Amino acid sequence: MRKVLVIGLLLTAVIYILPVFCGLLEQEEPLSIPQESVAADAEITESPPAEGEQTVTGESIVANGEITVLVDGEARTMKLEDYVVSVVAGEISPDFPTDAIRAQAVAARTYALYKQKTGRPAQHEEADVCDDPAHCAAFVDLKTEAAARWGEQADTAQDVIRQAVEDTAGQVLTYEGEPIVAVFSSAAGEKTERAVDVWGSDIPYLQSVDSPGGEACPKYYDAVVLTADEIRARAEKTLPSADLSGDPSGWFKASERSEAGGIVRMKFGGVEVKGTVMRTLLGLNSTNFTVKIDGNTLTFTTTGYGHGVGLSQWGAKYSAEQGQTYDEILAHYYPGTTLTTISTE
Repeated sequence: MRKVLVIGLLLTAVIYILPVFCGLLEQEEPLSIPQESVAADAEITESPPAEGEQTVTGESIVANGEITVLVDGEARTMKLEDYVVSVVAGEISPDFPTDAIRAQAVAARTYALYKQKTGRPAQHEEADVCDDPAHCAAFVDLKTEAAARWGEQADTAQDVIRQAVEDTAGQVLTYEGEPIVAVFSSAAGEKTERAVDVWGSDIPYLQSVDSPGGEACPKYYDAVVLTADEIRARAEKTLPSADLSGDPSGWFKASERSEAGGIVRMKFGGVEVKGTVMRTLLGLNSTNFTVKIDGNTLTFTTTGYGHGVGLSQWGAKYSAEQGQTYDEILAHYYPGTTLTTISTE
């Protein structure tokens, strides 16, 4: 347990501190989905644990079933299950298969509890989590945003999301009795990334696993075209020690890739740089990229969308379409974890 807590604290430092400098951790933009709807304040009831699940009550995981969220700069205290509804609405399409949405609900609930237990960061000391997807998770206030988001499909979209949350009410993923760092991204490549390759902390349940189906994501393959001068201008601000004189063909050398294909580190202008830093510098969808140089024009082609660690939303979609249930999907993307039902009262 002590080892897991130490790992959690290390990763917390990575998650909270690095984004201040380079915005590396992303829970990704909300998926492109049909827009509009009006939210109904349906009460989320707790579902009983399925056979074989562990049931945990008391203060070991959650104190009172509430969470404080910073929304548009205002701290709001709400029921945990209501918060999960808003996160799921912002993070995954209601058009996805039910079990993919259920998997997202469990991941969102687990990540929220992990954040709550590790303490409020300097970025929002008045709240456990915030509505910034680059720092915590996307958040959709269904009372005010549903109609604009899903239009005529609003009621249907809300019903789908609320049902998926209700179906998994109180369910979280644990490792050695504690809620895990259930990070997720839009679309991993053929494999997910290991946490150690992205953030430097080796987490037992955030390893590289196969992730088919991501290519269905509209942003799975992408290209960014930049001129040499544009890259120099960006590097001057964040990597001033990089030598970007001369022909661009000599700028990129000695890259080290992860098992999943993402660049872990590379030499850029003679300076060793992490792949996550290069992704931010160049404005790329992932660290899994190649570069083609044509004179002073550089084309960066990426595979995957997001950091690629943990649950892949489009991978979950594919798995659900193949008949996998949400608990099977979660067990695949977070190996070694236990699906646990907690008391949220």
